[in-house]
Amino acid sequence: MRLLSLCLCLGFLLPIGALAATLPPISQRGLKTSRAVLSATDDYNGRLLTFALSLEELALAFYNSSLSQFSPGHFNSDGYASHVRRGYERIQATTQAHVDYLTSELTSLGDLDALGSCDYGFSINSTRQFIDMSEAIHALAVSTYTGTLRHIHTSKYKTAFGSMLGLEARYATWISTTVKNQDLWNSPFESPLTLNDTWTVAGLYVTSCPPGTNPAEIFPQNLVDWPVLTIPHTVNPGDSISLSFNDTLHTVTPGKPLHAAFLVGSGAITAPLTTGINGYSVTVPQSLGGRGAVWVKVIQGGSLEITDSNMVAGPALMIMPSQDRTGNHVKIVDNTLSW
Repeated sequence: MRLLSLCLCLGFLLPIGALAATLPPISQRGLKTSRAVLSATDDYNGRLLTFALSLEELALAFYNSSLSQFSPGHFNSDGYASHVRRGYERIQATTQAHVDYLTSELTSLGDLDALGSCDYGFSINSTRQFIDMSEAIHALAVSTYTGTLRHIHTSKYKTAFGSMLGLEARYATWISTTVKNQDLWNSPFESPLTLNDTWTVAGLYVTSCPPGTNPAEIFPQNLVDWPVLTIPHTVNPGDSISLSFNDTLHTVTPGKPLHAAFLVGSGAITAPLTTGINGYSVTVPQSLGGRGAVWVKVIQGGSLEITDSNMVAGPALMIMPSQDRTGNHVKIVDNTLSW
């Protein structure tokens, strides 16, 4: 089982599947036990702030490494106007500001054990890969903050998270419309991810962390790893696609067959999995065309209510673009991430 580590900030974590399988449960991994004594409210808030800091540090590491790799000349030679890289520089600065804010709040709470930084790795070899990955990271951030708001009970932090959510959504829209020259996505609501969903996805990019910090002491409690869901690199609406995952969470239950759940806005479209000689497959609903960021999960049963109790694998991400800004069909190529 992969080490689902949104311990992008700290922790005795490495997200490589073979290594993660050898690690003990999260509650047993840590070595450090010197976390400051906090009130119950500050402890709760600190864990959510650390969770957000992890995600922002992941994004910042992505922008720092990628923008040092690709100069304005690289963007220009690949056909992008000068304002594109300038826009990314502004996003980079905003992400740094988010990191600084969250760090300051954790410091004011006295939660010093939650401060630190991991190393991250991204396989980015072209400006196009950079742009596609930036779109995915902001889709992850939008869905993470949308889902996390329900857990925040302090108005100060609910406002702060809502403010950061608004900026992440603005940047995601800028990437799809201005950078990729597409129409607005056809979705009236954002799709929320659970804490476990984000924890699963983000850990894939951690390459090393400082030893000696116990994730169970600084992150929201009882986080678990979901098995990784792998889907094809290119997916169009109506395609029959293969799905692969470690089915350690799957128990054959009469009346509860496996389904793919495609998160669309505040709901989901489910489709039954078919079992064949090469594993599982599913037909992608035609109605997903133009919906933008669509998260894919495998669940037990076809219920539209997706909870931890019926989760089997995922999430993977599909970007389903609208037509381009001239009204022409957008050819879909390499529009998914299995993380």
